Amino acid sequence: MMSNDLCEELIVDIFSRLPMKSLLRFRSVSKSLYACIGSPEFIRLHILRSPTEKIMLIHDIREGEKDRRNTYTLHLEDQFPYNINIGITTPVAYHFGQFKILGSCNGIVCLYEFGKSINLWNPSIRRKVNVHYPPSWGNMCFVFEFGFGFDPVIDDYKILRITTPNSFIYTLKTHTWREIAPPTTSAFHAVNSFHCLFNGALHCTVIGNVLDYYYDYYLLKFDLSSEVFSKIELPEPSWETSAVTVIKGSLAVFSSEPEQENSLIWVMRDYSNPTSWSVAFKLNTHRFDTAWRVFPLIASNELLLDLYLDRIQVYNPESHERSMGLGDSSQIVDFIKCIESLGLLDIGISC
Repeated sequence: MMSNDLCEELIVDIFSRLPMKSLLRFRSVSKSLYACIGSPEFIRLHILRSPTEKIMLIHDIREGEKDRRNTYTLHLEDQFPYNINIGITTPVAYHFGQFKILGSCNGIVCLYEFGKSINLWNPSIRRKVNVHYPPSWGNMCFVFEFGFGFDPVIDDYKILRITTPNSFIYTLKTHTWREIAPPTTSAFHAVNSFHCLFNGALHCTVIGNVLDYYYDYYLLKFDLSSEVFSKIELPEPSWETSAVTVIKGSLAVFSSEPEQENSLIWVMRDYSNPTSWSVAFKLNTHRFDTAWRVFPLIASNELLLDLYLDRIQVYNPESHERSMGLGDSSQIVDFIKCIESLGLLDIGISC
């Protein structure tokens, strides 16, 4: 009856603006709606039109000495962290083993299960795709070696692994890994941060050569479309730089002066000009050289920090106030910012 009264384009336009949970229910209305909502074209359109930012927390629940289980909850970004119980979802069983989150893009979370495999997982609709890595890699990989993002040119998700002397790329549509040209920038000792997805490229901080008794730090950029590495110089190469993020639409890094109590947040004002770094915030006595990941909380102008030894803090760079706001943080083993989406609905398996 709907198709007789409304043209197909108008129906798609209306449905693409509806909440995700409503769309999942509407799939049972008819075969045509089932096919439409599950199509790759509709999933892409819905991601563009209905992004709802959330914070996912993964909890380690211990009930007695031996009873231990993981659950996850999703929280509205604009209610986080002080009204953490507002907009919270019911805790859901988390079935992955020993793991680390590698990144998130369009509602899909990339997880590394130590010694097993990588999983692409949509916690909103509870679907996943298992990604086996080549046997030649062995069972020992480091989480900083991996990045995850979306290539808009070929409309596909990619996983990057940086190693020396070889690097690899995985594409979701082909379900295959292939070798790519490694970084041709100056030699580096280690990748020093999680990868930040910005402007169609992955960015990570890298420890380079020794420079006047201190290591030389820079950003390593990987364009997901051209699959080419490049180097972005930092404003203070000798300062320890451990995190890269996006603040108010600009690429930003956390840097700490060696043997001093000074930390700065630098922002690249013009992404097309790699020399356009300027100081956004001075952190004074606070040192954040152990911050591996940083996520901006847009509504409160605060930063959610993932610090060494899995310590989680909320920090206000203007007032310099630190807070937890997460209840018993010892029970939170990981977190990520993600949007609600229908990603993997067309290809993932239920989990």
